[in-house]
Amino acid sequence: MKRLATYIALFLFIGSVHAQELAKNNSKKRILSGLGIAGGVTYGKQVFNPEGPLAQERYILRGNGAVLAEFFHHPRYRWRTELEYNLMGTGELLYYTTPAVTDRNKTNYFTFNNYLKINFRNTGFIPYFLIGPRLEYLFIKKPVIYDPVIDHFSTLHVTGAIGLGAELTWASPIRPFIEAFYNHDIMSSYHSYYADGLPQPTTIMYRAYELRIGLIYFFEGNKKDVCPKVYNPMGN
Repeated sequence: MKRLATYIALFLFIGSVHAQELAKNNSKKRILSGLGIAGGVTYGKQVFNPEGPLAQERYILRGNGAVLAEFFHHPRYRWRTELEYNLMGTGELLYYTTPAVTDRNKTNYFTFNNYLKINFRNTGFIPYFLIGPRLEYLFIKKPVIYDPVIDHFSTLHVTGAIGLGAELTWASPIRPFIEAFYNHDIMSSYHSYYADGLPQPTTIMYRAYELRIGLIYFFEGNKKDVCPKVYNPMGN
């Protein structure tokens, strides 16, 4: 866990430096409305079809971290782009051990996420909805079972994600937020491979739930990013 925390912290630091440079380059006329960082947990599993002969797949809990940018200044509709490092994989309840034990096949991805973000204004916070595709690049794979299958996972594939979140609004342009996602393969992670004459799963589809918290900086001076002042001459 210490190594995981170090990797995520390093990834977020590099991303935040890049985000600051991007903000400087867009200082005059921006379609860029905000920059942020986020991190949290990923709870997912790989769904084998048909199920493998040696183990049953189970959900496992791992981590994620992301840097993000939001575009346009519409009060309701925005576009969110992210670069995320997501620690995924699946638990494997091994049938051939006595008693049965659960091990983990690890697959770590860099993902390029794009979402339509729909804001719903409210007092004190802004709830919002996110929907869009992710392009995932398989960076690290560490199988403990079904090695030939994991070795033939697609290097690049597409998933779809939906999410709900909320931003806290206050005087500062830095807003904390929390959000939850459901992520599911659109293209399968794996399809139709035979090893050593033995049939293996024909498809593997990944699905996961993600929970994360973060901070986003909205640039000052953008009138559409803030609520209008209330004129109250009576002082009530």
